[in-house]
Amino acid sequence: MDLVGEQETLQTAIDELLSSCDIDEYRQIICQQFAALKAKLASIRNTVEHKIAVLDILREHLRARAATRDTTARLRQQLKGKLSAEVFSDLRSDLGRVAGDLMKLEARLPEIEALLIEAGITLRDRGTEMVVDMKDDVKKLLSDVQNDEKKLKLCSQILDLNLLLSRASSSLNDISVVYLDDIDVLGTAVEVSYLHV
Repeated sequence: MDLVGEQETLQTAIDELLSSCDIDEYRQIICQQFAALKAKLASIRNTVEHKIAVLDILREHLRARAATRDTTARLRQQLKGKLSAEVFSDLRSDLGRVAGDLMKLEARLPEIEALLIEAGITLRDRGTEMVVDMKDDVKKLLSDVQNDEKKLKLCSQILDLNLLLSRASSSLNDISVVYLDDIDVLGTAVEVSYLHV
């Protein structure tokens, strides 16, 4: 529906009607009615624009929500198995991206709430018909992401510790091989230095 086009067409029709009207009283009545109609059209256009803006924001919110849930579900599934460095890096990157999207959305919440009020929209959960609080929803999603980031950080620390332990174990194995090979040589060296004293 092209409200601007409709208003322009109506303006042209009113202008033609006014140009053919010779009685001032009728001209005033036509102008008053057109002014009221013009104000209603402006109000409708304003409401439609607000609703379109809200719809765009809700799409953004739903996209961020779906991306967050997909990423956290994938992370939890991956944590059940062994993580390669590449998968670990991808998960960390994905979590950072969804956290960034959620923080941007959180920063816009006052603007979103104002748009919802101006558009006369109340968000309700389809299943429960309860009013949805976007602030709580975004905070919960951010909390989930932060908890998963902590799990990922802990896994990273465990992997780093495991690598250090593997290196230490390898070093100890090398030392024990060298020690066992050279035990006889070391034994005679100790006896020789003991005899010289």
